[in-house]
Amino acid sequence: MTASRYPFLFATLGDAAASIPDELAQALETTLAAPATGPTDNGFTLLGCLKRIRQEEGADGQPWPSRWHTPGQRVALARIDRANAGLILLLEMLHASERVRVDGEEVQQIGDDIREGLLLACRGLSEYMGTQLPAV
Repeated sequence: MTASRYPFLFATLGDAAASIPDELAQALETTLAAPATGPTDNGFTLLGCLKRIRQEEGADGQPWPSRWHTPGQRVALARIDRANAGLILLLEMLHASERVRVDGEEVQQIGDDIREGLLLACRGLSEYMGTQLPAV
């Protein structure tokens, strides 16, 4: 697979695009190239969504609402919002797994490795949010 054969895919994924099987790469390239051939009826395209997600879209899928922040600050706030939504979900899963561990049946319990993975994911998201806060 070369960058010239799948330019939209390489622009989106970078070097990771080289590890995608050719059939999948071709389908993704077709999908990614579709907006370049003309607008859709509703203006909702894959590249448009990716662009909004990467820029200033919060966890609710909407652009960050503040007009008083710079574009860079809105991006940082949106990233913090998405990371916080992920952190909340992971903590809810960890909390539920702990309740099942204490009060539930053994067959419903998750392993220590999964519980540790949840903790590490929570820690990683918290650390990421901490690096984003100075940007705001």
